[in-house]
Parts: sequence; C-alpha cells; structure tokens
Amino acid sequence: MTKLIHISLLKLSFTRMSLRRAANNNNNNNNIFNNISPKRERRRKVRDFLSPSMMLFSFSFLLSLFFFFLWCGLSKNTRGESTRSTTLRADGNHHGLLGAVVTTTKNASGRRFEQWVRYHEQVGIGLFYVFVDDRTKKYDAFSQKKENVKLFSESEMESIRSKLLCNKEQWLVPWIRKRGCNAELFVKQSQNVEMAIEMATEDNVDWIAHIDTDELLFPAGVANLDIRELLREYQPRDIDGIVLPNYEAVPETKGGVQDPFVDATLFKRNYAHADKKTWKKLGGVVVRNKSLLNFFLAYANGKSIARVARNRLRSNGAHRFKFRPISKSPSSRQHFNEVTHSEAKILHYPYMNLDESIERLRNCCPRDVTSSLDAEKINQTFLLDFDRQAFVALVLNGEGDDDESERLEGRRRKVEAWYNERIVFEDVNETAMLVHSGVFDRIYAPSLLLKKLSQK
Repeated sequence: MTKLIHISLLKLSFTRMSLRRAANNNNNNNNIFNNISPKRERRRKVRDFLSPSMMLFSFSFLLSLFFFFLWCGLSKNTRGESTRSTTLRADGNHHGLLGAVVTTTKNASGRRFEQWVRYHEQVGIGLFYVFVDDRTKKYDAFSQKKENVKLFSESEMESIRSKLLCNKEQWLVPWIRKRGCNAELFVKQSQNVEMAIEMATEDNVDWIAHIDTDELLFPAGVANLDIRELLREYQPRDIDGIVLPNYEAVPETKGGVQDPFVDATLFKRNYAHADKKTWKKLGGVVVRNKSLLNFFLAYANGKSIARVARNRLRSNGAHRFKFRPISKSPSSRQHFNEVTHSEAKILHYPYMNLDESIERLRNCCPRDVTSSLDAEKINQTFLLDFDRQAFVALVLNGEGDDDESERLEGRRRKVEAWYNERIVFEDVNETAMLVHSGVFDRIYAPSLLLKKLSQK
C-alpha cells in the first residue's frame, strides 16, 4: 500500500513538473523577446524550485529513501538472527524455535558425553548450558570446540551462585542446610538452572529443560523425533511447561551393559503412560516380590521443559519450573500452566553397569563410612532409599581389610548376585510378557540413531 502511494505521488509530481516546464519554455521565449533582466530570471528560477510540485516531489523522494533504508536494516537484522539460530541447530531446519538444555555433571568429556550432545542435537536441541561440578575443568576437544555447548566450571560459578536470590527462599533453604552428596547436588542443580534461565533469556531461547547426562529427551509422537515439532504444538497455546514422564532403562545381561545409550533398549514404562490396572497387577513382578522398595530405582515424577518467559520463569527444583512472583493485576497470570505429554518422555539410564554404580556410590559417600551401622551418615548422603540399599550391598559389603583372594572373590560374587537379582532382567520370556502387557517398553530409536552417528 505504501509503495502504491509513493508511485502515485511521484507520477503526480512528474506531471506537474512537465506542465511547469512547458510553461517555463513559453516564458523563456517571451523573456528573450521582451529582453527581461538576468536578475529577474534568477528570482523566477528560485520561485520555480520552491513551487508546490517541486516540494511534493522532494518529499516523496525522501520518504521513499527512508523506507528503503529501513527495509534494508530490517532485512540485515533478520538475516543475522536467522544465521545465529541456524548455527545453533543441528540440521538447519530450525522451525523458528530454539530449545536448550541445562545440566550439571562431573565430567564434560569422553564418549558418553559426546553421545549425549550429538543425540540431543539430532532431536532438535540447539543450545547446551553445561555446569561442570569439578574444579579441574574436565573438558575435552569435542566439548570445547562445540559453539553451541557453553561450559561453566565450578571455580567460575561459585561466587555467582552464592549471591543468587533463591538461596534465601523457603523452598531451597532447608536443602542448603542439609549435608550430604545428594542434597548438595540438588542445591547446585537448582542454582544452575536459575543461572541458565537468565542466560537463555539473553540468548533468545524459547524452551528450556533440565536433564542429567544419563538421561535422553525422547520426543515420541512427532515427526522425525524433533522436539521442536512437539513444542510448536504448544507455542500458540497458554501452556508454560510440558511434563515428560520418565522411563527407566533396564539392563538385560549380568553385570550390566558397557554402552548404555546403545546397548539398552528395554525400559520400565511410567505410570502416567500405562494402563493403571495392568500396571498394578504386574508391579509385583517388577519389584521382584518386594525385594525392591519401589517400581523405579530412581525418581518417578518425570521432568518438564518450560517456555522461557522474560523475568518470570524460575527453577522449582531439579524436575520442575515455576513463575517468579509478581504483583497481581488483571493482565498478569500467576498460575504456571503445565500439561503432561501423552507420548514424549525422558529416558533415564541409572545403575546400568555394576562397576560404574559402585564407583559412583563410593565417590558420593564420605570415606569414613565403612559400616552399615553408620546409618545417620548414609541417610544424610543419599536421598533415595534404593541408593542407601545399594551403597550397603554393593560398596560396604564388597570392601574389606584383608587381602585374601578367596575372600575378595567371595565378596565380589555376593555383590554381583545382589545386583543381578534386583536390577538385571535376564529372563527373555519374563521381559516379553512385561513388554506385551505394557508395563515395560521396547525403544530402539536412540540406539539406532547413535549407531548411525558413530559411523559418520
């Protein structure tokens, strides 16, 4: 519409100028014959230049230039933003959305971490905020060269973390006062999510999730397993967070598996995605006739991915988000709207290998804990009941002061037996029945995707 107005104005200006020139030619002829003075001729030219037609033409021309340069500036910014967004995405098919994940890990290096990053790039995650909970900066060439992986060491973030407002809030203060590995990790995760949300706001991130490096986002139910397709469904809606129920990986060989993301394809289905009657009926099989305290070895409440709202999104622990409290007004919504997705999920891979499980449990608990009688320290260290059981059975029962090989082998056999009886599902017929009933699930996609990526 603006262009049509400009064209019409220009046409009108040129028409009036043509008529004026014709009149000027006649005047010039008359001036020649009437012998008018040069001074009067200059005055006439100035008067003609300041005529309405000339002023209209000048105004139209300047207005056209203004809109032209404005369009050029907007195009440049759009191209710059598009280039930035595209570089943050794995395949360039950005769908107009940027998703990010934040994680806290002891080690941002090695094959497992590389698998974790490359998998999430393939399912549509564009940016990674990685907080390394170690002062030695355990990075490698892969993590350092990735432009979309932002690394933060413990020494860099410690002073910033201590000044966060959430440290004085009621929901986090009790955890700060607690002692023990798990409580400290929970506090750091919550603080790191708070800082990542601020960074995500600056980076124009649309959605953010907090997951661990032993977890994979699995956007089932959408085309090409692209998390951005899932998020697009909720983008125009009044939804702030999407809960992804967790599925727990199950090893099927004694002693566990060496490459969990590739080797594990059997998962315990979350209650939110299962038939309730069948789930309750066959739950006893999964908990091994009550030798396990719960259906899942770890958590059961899933994790959420939340929309990044400027100055409003907050951490609500390690699994959820919430709104920042603001003054109540008719135009501001206070409630954080959350929905549970019917197909997408978090794939969790805990206790996938016996030796790795022993190492993790031992590193978490103080070295002076050498007996199950130190129940107070064990309870302080571990928040989950199964972690406490596993520490006693796998770590304390496997350690001893004697060096006799027979006794050491005996302890090792007991440790392996405890692990295999409670964690490993080796019976093919049993697992087939549980999969068929919907209590377990077979998920091959992450394994196949990572195998394909390893061949490149």
